[in-house]
Amino acid sequence: MRRTWLVALAVVAAAALAGCGASAPARGGAGSGGASGGGPIRGGTAYWAEQPLEPPNYIFPLTSGAYYSNENVYDFQTLMYRPLYWYGNADRPGVDYALSLGDAPVYTDQNTVVTIHLKPTRWSDGERVSARDVIFWINLLRANEADWASFVPGGFPANLISYRAVNTSTVQLRLDRSYNPIWFTDNELSQITPLPLAWDRTSARGCSAEHGCPPPRTLPDATSSGARAVYAFLNAQAKDLSTYATSPLWRIVDGPWRLTALTASGRATFEPNRRYDGPHRPHLARFVELPFTSETAELALLETGPARGGGGPGAPQISAGYLPDTAIPQAPALRARGYRLAPFYPYGFDYFEPNFNNPTAGPIFRKLYFRQAFQHLVNQPGWIHAYYQGLGVPTYSPVPAQPANPYADRQARTNPYPFSVSASRAILTAHGWRVRPGGLSTCTHPGRARGECGAGIHPGQALRFTLMYPDGMSYTDNAMVDLQSVAREVGIELTLQQRTTATIDAEIEPCKTGSPACAWQLGQYGSAWVFAPDHYPSGEEIFQTGALGNVGSYSSRRVDRLIKATTTAPASRATRALDAYANAVRLQLPDFWQPSPGTLESFQSNLRGTTPNAYGYLTPEEWYFTR
Repeated sequence: MRRTWLVALAVVAAAALAGCGASAPARGGAGSGGASGGGPIRGGTAYWAEQPLEPPNYIFPLTSGAYYSNENVYDFQTLMYRPLYWYGNADRPGVDYALSLGDAPVYTDQNTVVTIHLKPTRWSDGERVSARDVIFWINLLRANEADWASFVPGGFPANLISYRAVNTSTVQLRLDRSYNPIWFTDNELSQITPLPLAWDRTSARGCSAEHGCPPPRTLPDATSSGARAVYAFLNAQAKDLSTYATSPLWRIVDGPWRLTALTASGRATFEPNRRYDGPHRPHLARFVELPFTSETAELALLETGPARGGGGPGAPQISAGYLPDTAIPQAPALRARGYRLAPFYPYGFDYFEPNFNNPTAGPIFRKLYFRQAFQHLVNQPGWIHAYYQGLGVPTYSPVPAQPANPYADRQARTNPYPFSVSASRAILTAHGWRVRPGGLSTCTHPGRARGECGAGIHPGQALRFTLMYPDGMSYTDNAMVDLQSVAREVGIELTLQQRTTATIDAEIEPCKTGSPACAWQLGQYGSAWVFAPDHYPSGEEIFQTGALGNVGSYSSRRVDRLIKATTTAPASRATRALDAYANAVRLQLPDFWQPSPGTLESFQSNLRGTTPNAYGYLTPEEWYFTR
């Protein structure tokens, strides 16, 4: 999983004179759907609405946590640069080898050797996507692991003893031990995105495979220092958004699309990669991602009604779009206008984070009893009904129960901490707190003994916290205000802080005790954790000690052991190991569970190929208009 870090309540589809689209968390994806009103039309321009105020701002696929978002990865990068393995067969979780650059990996020597055969595909400059391109990615990752959002201590590629290109189309990895093959494919190999060797340089004029290195043609990434210099160069280039459509670096793509324009406001224009030789070559002549300043602005254009035809010149007119939660009651009117509406839920879960290393709140958050008391204040069914317009599913486990998948056990649908103010009050009272409903509860029995507040909590310390969350989403606003109100009933004072998404991404990050970066206390991304590109729900990227995705700095030796067991268990014990991990985490509350919002997608009647991808990949190459 990647913090698909992520997403808003709905998905947007938009078109000019006919178009479509989708926005986080669900995406237009695999599956064509049946034609309506005539045969397919080749060509046309599809306009897709970006999440308000969240345009793409990073193009290089080796992405750090500061830039790792749905908007950058699944809505932008993967249109141009394909991962080694593609996940999600329409809205069903799992690997789709038919859409992947590599054939199914072969495991030998008791699952300690992995052999990967690449299919015959090419970059837009004519070079073959080769085994050396995979090695290039691994070399960069190995030398710059702290700059990779999916970094996990001891994980890929640290768990490789060696790796080599057997020939131009075959890569062989030797692992440091036997691993669960399903886990290694879905969570380790899934991280690989082959990179063109034309990028293997340390400056714009530097040595590369394309421009010729001196004998013996040793490319810079072959050494750790060289790989760090290559990353530094590419990262710097990726921060210059003005060059995205013109740089000779970024114009080399192996995906179905190439970027032809990107405005300062975030309007991105794509045209088909004419040398693309993978599956699902684009039907559209052009695909445009439109920026919006607010949900209201997008909805106002959506309500003008769907466009007709197959796209063409003129101002964009939205023929489909996502419905903000406050607009869901308007669904019947939109259906009457000719929209197709369909609910969708991504493969992930929603949550908000306690900072275990905050100097003031951290000692309180580290007490399981407090996390239990606080979780009892989250009214998941009530939020779904009142603020999500019924379009949401509760979260009770780190292995989601929906959409249907082979990994969730029956506990995934059972709430261990149902909404109960009285239960929360009783827990706090039993652990040394004087609970003052409507006031401020304080620790009156400090110490480590039974019935006392616990280590690190001072006499008279109050239950007073700040909760930071992104602005611009009414369902999040309402849910956080409700939580603030309910918390007062047990004497917990929550100060709500609305911030921009960029601020949230920059501030809610792992930190060391005593660091100024540890000032945040409770944080909510306004988005779900979606299992991509780590698709097996084993938790090492979000709950393992030291993982970059573990932004709250939670640490449990027991949970670490259970996570490790999911990665190494043989096939015969894999299900048991995953269930043990999931059921420990659901009770331990390394974060606070909240409902996962669904998506109500709308598409004009003559738009097809828009079935959402379970992990959020945007695939407009499968979209087409019908007469």
